Amino acid sequence: MQDSDAVNTGEIIYKRISSMRLSDYEYWSTPVTPQKLFDVSPYTLADKYMGYNGDNWVITSSNTNMTVGKGYIIRGPQTYSNTVRADFTASFKGIPNNGNLSGETVEKDKFYLIGNPYPSALSANEFLKANSFINGTFYFWTHNTPLNITVRDYSSDDYAVFNLTGGVATEAAPSGDDAPGNNPFIPQGHIAAGQSFFASTNDVGTIAFTNKMREGGANNGQFFKPAKGAKEAAKSRIWLNITNEGGAFKQMLVGYVEGATNGIDNRYDGETFDANPYLDFYSVNNDLNYVIQGRALPFTDTDIVPLGYRSTVEGDFTISIQHAEGDLSNQAVYIEDKTAGKIHNLKDGKYTFSTKIGSFDDRLVLRYTDKTLGTGDFENTENNILVSIKNKAIKVTSAKENIKEVTVYDISGKLLYNKKKVGATELQIANLQSANQVLLVKITLDNDHTTTKKVIFQ
Repeated sequence: MQDSDAVNTGEIIYKRISSMRLSDYEYWSTPVTPQKLFDVSPYTLADKYMGYNGDNWVITSSNTNMTVGKGYIIRGPQTYSNTVRADFTASFKGIPNNGNLSGETVEKDKFYLIGNPYPSALSANEFLKANSFINGTFYFWTHNTPLNITVRDYSSDDYAVFNLTGGVATEAAPSGDDAPGNNPFIPQGHIAAGQSFFASTNDVGTIAFTNKMREGGANNGQFFKPAKGAKEAAKSRIWLNITNEGGAFKQMLVGYVEGATNGIDNRYDGETFDANPYLDFYSVNNDLNYVIQGRALPFTDTDIVPLGYRSTVEGDFTISIQHAEGDLSNQAVYIEDKTAGKIHNLKDGKYTFSTKIGSFDDRLVLRYTDKTLGTGDFENTENNILVSIKNKAIKVTSAKENIKEVTVYDISGKLLYNKKKVGATELQIANLQSANQVLLVKITLDNDHTTTKKVIFQ
């Protein structure tokens, strides 16, 4: 990978391989200059090269030189089968792009197809830091499911989605390998060379690219591939899938992450495209439908998240956990079905329900306690935990159970203190570096009961 901003003069040939059918469209971006659309796929029909202008698809001449930083879609070669995939090699020949580059100038409140302009992976996080007018959710096209030939019939469940909360897939992970980092269908925030993606805007601006956004390794052969050695801040997240026996699939994510709030956050909340003609599945907040929703730290088991779905198919659907991590890995996770009058623990197994055709935004709730069971025990445990402050020292006391872990956050969710393996019924926290403010003290007991107390630190 090139770190300097030197101007390159020698040509390279950069190749990417994608498994395609005739009717599949791949989303491309050029890592070299100049590069004609035709030379990416010479056997594609002339009217199957397209760009996006912020509002609509636009047929683009195959003789057009690809604009640096702009995405294009190109259909499979006319010689390919429409039922059986075959490897397709896209070739880019020209001077490799490097240094500070400018992409399209964009308008407010529109979607744009943006491309990685470099012959190396691009960090989504670094890209967002430099382009504040770009909302934080990226939509990546994948053709994991059979597609109709007409572009407008493509369904949104073929868009994998990523923002700072995490990513969701268009297909379940391979059996027994459900962690998001091991699911090849989940974007990880590392945009491959030659790849483009959709993102929306919140203001006008000109898209900027710099070498700081580049990540090592030009041979990033798999789209969405995470950088080696990349580490991520601790997050408590859960991925839920909804499926039916006919093969319908939709995944959504709820995550408790630093920086997110329970309001609207354009870096942590990603709306569903709602373009799938058969099925959609999402969480609901502020009358918006999110395929990814970031929520404020600390996680508390009293939180509830309304869920919604839309189906044009009548029958049985199943909700299951794809993966849970952080505080949610050992936390009970319930689906409340208000229509059926049931609360089901997804950690015990999948939940299957019947539905009519329509949209249902007030039927399902994601929750972490069963309000019909153990209420008295829950209240007693809460009353047996005390947090007090004296002379700027925090004292946490449990009347019965030993304390396993204590974590302190400020009101924005920033981590200030963490102590694991306490192993006692009392913990003193002295010399906490904090201004006078409201703090959230999260306590986990040895029996894995978790509660959060709000205190005034002064």
